[in-house]
Amino acid sequence: MHATLVLFGGHVVTAVPGASPATAVAISGNRIVAVGSDVAVRPFVGPTTETIDLRGRTVTPGFNDAHCHPLALGLSLREVDARTPPNRSIEDLVERIAERASMQPPGTWIVARGYDQAHLAERRHPTRDDLDRATTQHPVLLVRACGHIGVANSLALQLAGIGSTTPDPPGGTIDRASDGTPTGVLRESALHLVRAKLPEPTVAELADALRRAGETFLRFGVTSVQEAGIRRAEEFLAYQTLARDGRLPVRASLMILIDDLLETCRELGLRTGFGDSWLRIGPAKLFLDGSIGGRTARMSRPYLDRGTLGLWMDDPEAMKRKIVQAHLAGFQCCAHAIGDAAIELLLDAFEEALRRQPRADHRHRIEHCSILRPDLIDRIARLGAVPIPGTTFLHDFQEVYLSGLGHERLRYAYALRTFPDRGIVAAASSDTPVCSPSAMLGIQTMVTRRNAAGHTLWPEECIALEEAIRVYTANGAYASFEEQKKGTLEPGKLADLAVLETDLRSVAPAELGRVSVDCTIVDGRIAYVRPGAV
Repeated sequence: MHATLVLFGGHVVTAVPGASPATAVAISGNRIVAVGSDVAVRPFVGPTTETIDLRGRTVTPGFNDAHCHPLALGLSLREVDARTPPNRSIEDLVERIAERASMQPPGTWIVARGYDQAHLAERRHPTRDDLDRATTQHPVLLVRACGHIGVANSLALQLAGIGSTTPDPPGGTIDRASDGTPTGVLRESALHLVRAKLPEPTVAELADALRRAGETFLRFGVTSVQEAGIRRAEEFLAYQTLARDGRLPVRASLMILIDDLLETCRELGLRTGFGDSWLRIGPAKLFLDGSIGGRTARMSRPYLDRGTLGLWMDDPEAMKRKIVQAHLAGFQCCAHAIGDAAIELLLDAFEEALRRQPRADHRHRIEHCSILRPDLIDRIARLGAVPIPGTTFLHDFQEVYLSGLGHERLRYAYALRTFPDRGIVAAASSDTPVCSPSAMLGIQTMVTRRNAAGHTLWPEECIALEEAIRVYTANGAYASFEEQKKGTLEPGKLADLAVLETDLRSVAPAELGRVSVDCTIVDGRIAYVRPGAV
């Protein structure tokens, strides 16, 4: 049998433990048919076979982002870029928002996203007064990088009905000045009061956002994504429309939000696994707590700088019941759980669900799974739960973690060495647009545990390069019950590959995030080529 595409002359990382060294891959249609040496793969080259001389470059399985927000990423590409950097001060943010205001009709919304107060010169959140300096003619919402905190200007607060007498909503807080006046900073469910006033995007706009996000993922070698929260039928329809027309750029597994869609799915008999290799229903998801940067992730001990334990998104017993209900409905279950108290509650829910209805291979997931204690790690291993760590979080947010929790409480934060040592399968994620969608930056962080300033946090949790690649490929497939289809470079698997610009073995660990993707192959087709990289 002749192949349709052969890559040869490279360093092939198969992500199969103990696999023999390989330099070539042969593809027929959308499947891998051979992996091995150039000599072993040469017989698959026929007169119509397309060939790529790797010239020593590294090939990996296509990266699988186990927790990200493609819809939000695509929509964010048309929002004001508020990341820090490139913005370095509140004044920079004000100037960017004012520039956008000059281009939009009065009364239309301006949304900006990406700031981190720990990286701003002022070392504080912006306020309504700051945003009012940018514009008083447009409602403005500035969202922190984590997505759990935002700042609204006076007009946006007015439209949302937030004033001095507005009570904090359950699961959220409205920051206030000493006289009770809202500062504009809104945390968790309080932020939703403003978000509810934003116009909902149409199916066509959502589909366009997915195409833009897909192009971004392909540039980073990401061929599979796990969308971390579908709450509207229109969002599912946007995915389905692209998949039906063969225009979905990357494979997608969709988490459905329990509060929004579980009952509908249960009535229709839908559950985890429905779909095909391009689009499928993934876990049922719940939010238990918030973020460390917002001091809203729920902890067992107070934050050092706020004297608070963080927030629950709902009554803890009610959240446990919802997880159990999703399990009983046949779903793989997962929850956003960052603080150790939230992770403990989630494990309690998993244990109760499995007591009521045992399931041998549930693979219930802990999204983010950030702040762990040894006793929680023991329970995760015993239950067979799957952590989904944000592998770039320590690169982007290390300073704000340390200021809120201190060094010792971060011993097992994103414990990528401890997990496999305890037999726990953890899958890598970017949580983009919270962090960069770059899988290589996530791999760099797993290997070094260094932040952007070069500071290393608990190097005991560093892992080797090939282990990190496996966490970003094979383990992602495992987390969505797809390890028999993809995630490794083996005959019979789907032909999803990433070609890196160099041999990764020659790259210093702290420079891995700078490595570009030369080519991304999805379903046996070349879906992206970096300009000049042929």
